[in-house]
Amino acid sequence: MTASYSEQLLALARPHLAWVCEQLDLFDSLVPAGVVSFDRNEPSVTRSGITLRAHVIGTYALDGTWMWAWANESYRDDTIAVRSRELRELGERAGVPELTEPMPDLNHFPDPRLAADHLLLMCMGLLDARGGVICAVNERGRLFMVVDDPAVPRAEPRPARLTTALRNGTALLPGPSPVPVRGWFARHGVEPVHGPGRVEGVLDGGDRVVVTLGAGEVIGVEVTGPDGGTPGCGTAGEQELEGARLSPDAPHRTFPRPLLGVAAREMAFSILRTRAMVRYAGDHLGFVGRPPSWDEQAGELRFPGGGLKGRRLGSYDAEQGWFRWAPGTEDIRDRFREAAGLGRADAEDLPELSGERLDLTVYGPREAVAVALARTAATVAGHTFTSLGNDFFAVTDARFADAGPVDPDDAVTDVRGAASWLQGLVEQETRDETMRSLARSYFERAGLQVWHYGQPDFLSGVRGLYEVRVYFAPDGTITEVTPGTVMGASG
Repeated sequence: MTASYSEQLLALARPHLAWVCEQLDLFDSLVPAGVVSFDRNEPSVTRSGITLRAHVIGTYALDGTWMWAWANESYRDDTIAVRSRELRELGERAGVPELTEPMPDLNHFPDPRLAADHLLLMCMGLLDARGGVICAVNERGRLFMVVDDPAVPRAEPRPARLTTALRNGTALLPGPSPVPVRGWFARHGVEPVHGPGRVEGVLDGGDRVVVTLGAGEVIGVEVTGPDGGTPGCGTAGEQELEGARLSPDAPHRTFPRPLLGVAAREMAFSILRTRAMVRYAGDHLGFVGRPPSWDEQAGELRFPGGGLKGRRLGSYDAEQGWFRWAPGTEDIRDRFREAAGLGRADAEDLPELSGERLDLTVYGPREAVAVALARTAATVAGHTFTSLGNDFFAVTDARFADAGPVDPDDAVTDVRGAASWLQGLVEQETRDETMRSLARSYFERAGLQVWHYGQPDFLSGVRGLYEVRVYFAPDGTITEVTPGTVMGASG
């Protein structure tokens, strides 16, 4: 199979790629990366407290498949999928297979996840969109939206931005380099002049743009004023949003970085400890799947064959969106502060560790915040996390403290589980550092030797002949965790 999109799709999309890169650069500067939420009824997306009209075009799953919103039963009958239906109609008229197949398989690409990102850019161009947003649904899924709100201006030429856009837009996908360059000039209303190895044109206002072409790439971009000096577009002010709706009540708070660093080190190991507790209860306390009960007076989780000592840790209300630490957990929260390198004075501005009820509606993934706080706190205090519904407990019983050697399949489950809770809490600029810390810390705590030979693509945990690989996307997201033999094929 070819590692590319069809010629039909490339022919439609390639003329738009340079200006799409330029437009997305402007969009990201005006709507900075941050907590993302969307409203399927408006439809809209909110990022960093800015709400804009937007539509879902598709979703990407870790198995390497893309599903169009028009084919997804969760969205296909909603207004939020209307732009996706436009793409299908375009595909039917132009005979583009990727736009008409309900679930295109991207596994023939070297990096299916990157192929999905490229598909978003192509869709932006085909729909004349003004921005694009990717939302991490969980560790296995990502949701792609196009923004078509007139509050976002169309990108005007600026020397640095247009230079980057022409280079990147030409290199993004295979094909002749003049096509996206001509498309960029057309976007700005310019009829370019072609010469040997170059394309040039005069922008509105007199600035001249000269693009030098090499073998399938842009090798140089020169922007000068009408007299050959400083271009006028270089001194123009930056564009701004025009009437965008600010949403101060929208999710906008991220998990504090000091606490996130601790959670990354502890979460996967916490899942390991919880599994060890469940196995112990199954082997010794008659646990066969029915949840235990909490005996408040005895301070025990009661199983059919006995109890495990524990403490109330906190509770979470899914409907009202709040989390509260249980009374008497000051010592556990102090251990959390110490692990984060914070004293009480340093942590005064962290509502996450106060004894007050924490409003989770200001966060993106609410439940993930509650679980990350409680799991991490229990583990740094030397206990084991468990829950009964939305009531959280720290099991203090030490009878199952020695979990024994970690099975590779269990390690996969632990790291995947931790990634599913944490990846929605991590800001882009710290994601790579945080998620690699998650994998590395788990391997060290679980007694696996950390090998770095697969960096930057994957990190390995090794014991004997067995290896667990944690794969990372370029932005640091954990995309897969697989068991296998040392330096062999994983799976």
